[in-house]
Amino acid sequence: MAMYSPRKYRKIDRDAIQLRLDYRCLSKRVDVFDLARRLGMMLIPYSALTPEQLEYVKRKSEKLKDGFGVMRVVDGELRCYVFYNDAVSIYRQRFTIAHEIKHFIYLEADPTQEQEDMANHFARYLMAPCCLVMPYVSLSPPDVVADFDISIDAAENALNAAANRIAAGAEKLEDFERRFMEEITLFEKQK
Repeated sequence: MAMYSPRKYRKIDRDAIQLRLDYRCLSKRVDVFDLARRLGMMLIPYSALTPEQLEYVKRKSEKLKDGFGVMRVVDGELRCYVFYNDAVSIYRQRFTIAHEIKHFIYLEADPTQEQEDMANHFARYLMAPCCLVMPYVSLSPPDVVADFDISIDAAENALNAAANRIAAGAEKLEDFERRFMEEITLFEKQK
């Protein structure tokens, strides 16, 4: 994956956290299916496609094996349809939905490679924000899998990102992360 400016990554991180705040996704596990629906996205599993439609998707591109989004204006309103492979692991499905959420909120109908890379970063940060993962750096990936409902690979990536941030002396929370953590604390107290 190409390297982009730290400023671009921080903007993506901030937007992912703001989305979680706006939609009150304050637990460690974010239900991306519910979030996508609340955003007005239509989720369509590959199992709902006809054999001909599925064959078309398979022929179209190897990149579409996990899923893809289509944005259309219908009756003057922007609609987003996300087609996703429900035959892969639930972790992969969740990542795909989170990835497509980024394309939708950024209005990326025909994303560039940079936008694809940033959508991957957005999905990782949406599901396992560094500010929530940093306390786990001394634990093992299965602990992160259990608490964040992400794959073992995603857990390893999240732990590495958190460890790298700490090693770089950047464990101090950004303002948007601190606000998020404060909201989580209030949310936990109200339970």
